[in-house]
Amino acid sequence: MLLLLLFCLVAVSGLSAAEKEVRYLTFSVKNRFDFFVRDLRLEEVELKIDGRPVDIGFLGSKDIDTAYVILLENSPRTAKFPVSMPQHGRVNLIDQMRYQMSYNFFGPLVRSGSVLLGEFFRRVKILHDFSSREDALVNALHNLSPNFNSIDMDSTRVGHALGRGVDLLKQRPEKRKVLVLFTASIDRESYNHLDEYKDMLRLTDVELYAITSAPRFAGGSQYTFQEKMSGYFLRQLAAETSGYAYVIKEFVYYDELFTDLVGRMTNTYTIGFYIYPGPEAESHKISLKINREKCKVNCRKSLVF
Repeated sequence: MLLLLLFCLVAVSGLSAAEKEVRYLTFSVKNRFDFFVRDLRLEEVELKIDGRPVDIGFLGSKDIDTAYVILLENSPRTAKFPVSMPQHGRVNLIDQMRYQMSYNFFGPLVRSGSVLLGEFFRRVKILHDFSSREDALVNALHNLSPNFNSIDMDSTRVGHALGRGVDLLKQRPEKRKVLVLFTASIDRESYNHLDEYKDMLRLTDVELYAITSAPRFAGGSQYTFQEKMSGYFLRQLAAETSGYAYVIKEFVYYDELFTDLVGRMTNTYTIGFYIYPGPEAESHKISLKINREKCKVNCRKSLVF
């Protein structure tokens, strides 16, 4: 009888061990002066899932291997002219983004991982596959041709680009996965499926950083529905992750925006822990506490497993 009991205990123990999975959670911490905290220790971090404490296996920061996917909208909305000519007041938005990304943007990213660069309009086109070579990525950016030829202004599918970016990252082995999405504004079809895209982000460990050129205060009849709802749409999605959504016109200078973007992406922590998925995927509430005075944490609010 005793041998049978021991056999059952070993069997149950082995089953539990086989069912557990490793998950990673990325977050950032700012102090009371709104500066990123860079000296966090493992014993200062407390994680709870559905109100129950969870043991944290490790805490990493700059040494976390990361996969980045950067997708830029290259459409008649961001490329109104064949060539930008600032002296004549003709500047493509896509060229402004390319200029900012050509200097000190890829360097901090490739030091911690690899970057895929792509563009999207009707579909996603990869300009350069995952690489840790800054010069190769900058060269691919310079070779991008503004897509001003099409007369169809309504074929941009932001949701499709979002889904494609997540798919590219899901296949990667890195512990941390980051999607950077630049778009003029969202489209109505994508907006109608907002809840589905939020569910998609809950199911993954992907962080979303989104940038839109829609107006900051898009009131009045002179703005389209898409322009009015872009900030709301992207902030709702970014809030499901540990990322952030930007409205370009909230910044005086473009370099200010990109400095903030690089700072947010590179001043993060990643923790690893075990989860025990049930027979059906369910949403679980995440609570992350930092045992340090007057700190603000940016972290996803839930995980689905």
